[in-house]
Amino acid sequence: MCLIITGQSNKVRATLLNTVGLLDDIYGSNSDGVGFMYGTPDGLKVVKHLPKSVADARAAVSRMPDDDREIAIHWRMTTHGDTDLINCHPYDVIPGYVAMMHNGILHTGNAADKSKSDTWHFIKDFIASPVSEYPDLVFNTAFLDMLGDHIGNNRFVFMNGEGRISHVNFDQGVEHDGMWFSNTYAWVPSRLIPSYRSVKYANYKANPMLDDDEYDYQEWWDKKSGQLKATKLVSAHHPAYNEADYEFDDDEPMQDFSLDDVAIAVRDCDVDMFEYMLQQDALETLELLYTHYDPHATDWTKAETLCKRERELYDMLMSCDIASLVEYAEASYHAPTVLAEVLAYYIDWRAVEPTATPVAQ
Repeated sequence: MCLIITGQSNKVRATLLNTVGLLDDIYGSNSDGVGFMYGTPDGLKVVKHLPKSVADARAAVSRMPDDDREIAIHWRMTTHGDTDLINCHPYDVIPGYVAMMHNGILHTGNAADKSKSDTWHFIKDFIASPVSEYPDLVFNTAFLDMLGDHIGNNRFVFMNGEGRISHVNFDQGVEHDGMWFSNTYAWVPSRLIPSYRSVKYANYKANPMLDDDEYDYQEWWDKKSGQLKATKLVSAHHPAYNEADYEFDDDEPMQDFSLDDVAIAVRDCDVDMFEYMLQQDALETLELLYTHYDPHATDWTKAETLCKRERELYDMLMSCDIASLVEYAEASYHAPTVLAEVLAYYIDWRAVEPTATPVAQ
């Protein structure tokens, strides 16, 4: 899981502190560490915390600079490595000058030291040496594109001591009001943007947030009248906000998906794709998954440390309880998102070995 937010420090700070329920949602899903980085006249400033409550998380956010310098903040959910300050992002690439944050899961050399995170290993094995020799590599477009191709469905953020920032796989995240969010599955976007709607699989990697022009007026098709209508959208903080304005008809034709899509989602631990498929047809998704894959505990998942809801879903997934999983997925709007997270991040899906066909005598 995890979540990175970048933007002007005062704007990110105010958004986290003043948007009702947002900080609770983010911390509730990513409670294993929070860290942020920003430039100062004395070089790169890195701050890390291991909050034990949302109140601790709020106190950490309150210590962010209240000015317009660029900042990056990372909320961690442990997948590899211990839950400690060493594995809390950001990580040094060049100590005191370049640091990096990561959102996603990397499968590159993690067995060498299981106490360290996948991000720690990736920096040590692939990034630290070339960037130490050429620090400006982290702002080189070709280098960033090459990294993006290599890491697939993952996001990186770099910053140097001058506060200069760069992103890898920027288009996998979403933008709103000058801020960048590395995903939409580790928080509840509708807390911040009432008009937020999940994208469909055909363009699920596209930006599901509204850009500045679209934010003022959202066009939508009214089936009852057979007309295209436009609704003026305002922030939930605005006195003119009316929740009824953001009710959309999501009864759209289902788009097909196949075993190939499931295989890609399994390979990439792709929460967005799993979420879409579960929203469209939870039963078909799970039947395809269990027909061709067996669930196994991962090397890093500690079931006893999961929250109650995640543990229940984890147990259902490990016991192949399709009926209960479908019932859960169809129970609420956000249920497919939570199920997709547990399914993608806490379970190691291994291909079912084909059964040998008897040779005719």
